[in-house]
Amino acid sequence: MKHKVKRFYRYFKVDTTKEDIVKTVAAGFDPAQYAHTRTMKGIYCPADTDALVGRDFYLRCEERDYGFSFKALNELGFSERGEPDKTCYCNVKTLDGEIYLVNFLVPGYATSRQVTLIADTKTGCGTVCDAHVGTEYTNIDVGREFFFGRFDGDFEGGELHGFTTEMVGKAIEWSYDPDSILQKHIYNSNLFYTYTNLTAGGAWMASNPADYIKIRDNIYVFSFVEERQGGVQALFLMDLNQMHDVGCFYSAGHGHLSSACIGAVGKYADPTTIF
Repeated sequence: MKHKVKRFYRYFKVDTTKEDIVKTVAAGFDPAQYAHTRTMKGIYCPADTDALVGRDFYLRCEERDYGFSFKALNELGFSERGEPDKTCYCNVKTLDGEIYLVNFLVPGYATSRQVTLIADTKTGCGTVCDAHVGTEYTNIDVGREFFFGRFDGDFEGGELHGFTTEMVGKAIEWSYDPDSILQKHIYNSNLFYTYTNLTAGGAWMASNPADYIKIRDNIYVFSFVEERQGGVQALFLMDLNQMHDVGCFYSAGHGHLSSACIGAVGKYADPTTIF
């Protein structure tokens, strides 16, 4: 199964050309640059784990299959459609030792492609967010599709991951580190969300396209694109039993390629107020 929502697009002029993006990707395709955040300490982000090293996973979706072969701590063999493995630098994160977020850039794409896998190693269910820089509207916004499937092999089994409205009407204040700006996410629609930051000049607010996917009870994927801003995609695996998330930011706008992981701790908040 795949999913690509058609939303009303709030267009604005972007001067960044496709050639600018190609140059940014070529200059920044080095994990030492793109796989680390520039502004946040990331103290709530779990370290990469080697728990999957030596294991192979083959995810069968309705319209596409993916292969993941974990070679070393940050080394992944990635394949699709029966093609040979591509060696990718990967980040592998977990909050509970059962559900993993695997994030990597795929080499060979001029305008950049990022694949993020959510793998439930207990149920054998998986979600892939297949993303790329550049859409029909602008050269900097991230476009993406979601695919849901099951891994080959012997797993406990369970319901496929899928889109949900269970988060709608809730709000959470997220802290990425004690010295960074506190962010409040208001999950006010199945297709959008609103966030606000407290700054020295007051509260900044914006609404952006968003998707919500249920992985298990109280465990969700939340992803958005900063439309009419920097075009950045963020994707978070949220464990609301622990009120902890881990995720990644992806973009190639403003002369910098980013595919960096981050984590935060949160608390429920009033969805009807700014803070």
